[in-house]
Amino acid sequence: MGKRTWLIITLVIAVIFIGYGYTKHVETTQYYNNAMTAGRQAISDANYHQAENHFRNALKKRPNDSVANANLQQLEEYQKGLAAIKSQNYSEAIANFKKVTKVDNGSQMLLLRAVSKEIELKEVVHELKIFNKTYKRAKVLATNYEYTASNTKLAVILGYGNITQSYYQDIRKKAQNLEHSNNQVLARLGYNVSSADEASEKKTATDILPTISSHRGRSSSISSRKVTKAQIKQARKAIASQGIDVKAFSDADVKEVIEHAREQNMTVSEIAREFK
Repeated sequence: MGKRTWLIITLVIAVIFIGYGYTKHVETTQYYNNAMTAGRQAISDANYHQAENHFRNALKKRPNDSVANANLQQLEEYQKGLAAIKSQNYSEAIANFKKVTKVDNGSQMLLLRAVSKEIELKEVVHELKIFNKTYKRAKVLATNYEYTASNTKLAVILGYGNITQSYYQDIRKKAQNLEHSNNQVLARLGYNVSSADEASEKKTATDILPTISSHRGRSSSISSRKVTKAQIKQARKAIASQGIDVKAFSDADVKEVIEHAREQNMTVSEIAREFK
């Protein structure tokens, strides 16, 4: 066999190997691209476990790929955050979502979701701190037989726009139970009561004024005494002194406060404290 023949054979073999290598490269690239596309779609569909599998498949073809690794890292932290929410460990969840946003070359969609969750949970933590403090104060007031004042505190919790979200289910239930207990006592004392859950979203002076039954036989002589304009003016000053926006009170509202104070043998300032 001549030199020319060997040269031709060598060239043919080289072409075959080059062709095989190119084909293999194309297949690897196609497999990687398909896995990455499927992973991104799974994130879009919130199928995070499935997304992890797709990105791991992509890494089988490109083990050191920074994009696939970044997506995997984000997914792991994001799912830890979701698990922490279920455990009501909101501070830990915030930390997890923050880590998601620190990953470079990852999923933009996961980053945006993590930012949204982080902002949402920060508000939740802030509100829960206020609500728990408010609930403790409401419970103390109820223990001291100040049921109307206790319900006014509870209205801060139960009137919150997002109180029905799962984040607040525990504090909401406690507030509802205490309010129910307060209302039972107030009803026995002759007050007309309603749940804060039934209240209007717009809070006015009439929302925070206690609804008082007439007690005609017992207190008609007290409530029938005329309330003068001077007394109303003085009462407005007393209400304002308690840090309450007196502009929300009509003259009729102020008159009701005065009459309630007379019935309870209390000052207007003492009654006004119940509205805080």
